[in-house]
Amino acid sequence: MRRRSHMEISSMIVFLSIISILVQFTAYYFFASPYLILGISSVIVIICTHILLEQSMTYESCTVYTILLLFISIIITLLTYLGTETNMLPFTNTLYGIIALNWSLPMLHCFIRNMFDYGSRIEKFNSFYRNVSIIFILFYIGILLYLSFTENSLPSLHRMRSNHQNFTPFWWVATQIEDYINEMIPLSDILTYLLSRILAYVPYGFYGILLLRNRSKLVRLLFLFLLPSVIELFQYFIIPARCDIDDVIYAFIGGSIGGLWFHLTNTVYRAVSGKNFLSKDSDYRYSNSTLHF
Repeated sequence: MRRRSHMEISSMIVFLSIISILVQFTAYYFFASPYLILGISSVIVIICTHILLEQSMTYESCTVYTILLLFISIIITLLTYLGTETNMLPFTNTLYGIIALNWSLPMLHCFIRNMFDYGSRIEKFNSFYRNVSIIFILFYIGILLYLSFTENSLPSLHRMRSNHQNFTPFWWVATQIEDYINEMIPLSDILTYLLSRILAYVPYGFYGILLLRNRSKLVRLLFLFLLPSVIELFQYFIIPARCDIDDVIYAFIGGSIGGLWFHLTNTVYRAVSGKNFLSKDSDYRYSNSTLHF
């Protein structure tokens, strides 16, 4: 197969990005079911990612494709959110799902392709994974800081709080359980309280353990406590009512789940490809060399 020029690849990236966005938001306009919209969005992104890999022979083309998808879909979502009821596109939470798919599906597709690509036919997966991860990490940190330090952010997650900090472990969840037993709140309130605090730190644990893969267990353990502890410390001085020892505990649980997720990912990747995830070895044999990211 003839290797395409940079101009041809660039044109293809722009064309496929436009096609993807048109298909996604046309489906959003004409269909009411979020499952159908997200299903169509997933199919077009996977097809376009596959075409790019086959034609460009490099994962870097998927980096630009992913960035374009995210940029355009975020702009459309913001314009829709800030617009009026007379807009052509109504605002719904499905738009957040489209943004999430535009990041996660190229990442997942390229991960699977690289894991099974024994001949290393397509180049530069590590740089693709690093660059797309940096985009996610920037969004993730911004959202985490917004939820932690903005007074009116997701009030439903903070409605059980009082006007003072809490240093007694599991005080709030015990209070909620008591209220549930007395039929004052539904079970969903307890699940929302716990899951929101645990799942928020799963990405932190995944990327933290990835970066500290070859450090000691003690360093990795302390790292899982680092960010939540710093956030709670600043909350103590900025928004005292948000300061809660439970948040550190739940964040550690979420970070531990993220760390286990990374180890599971590495185990599966090594079992299939014969090397550690993101290693820079020239072949696919198992190696304990430093993990590069």
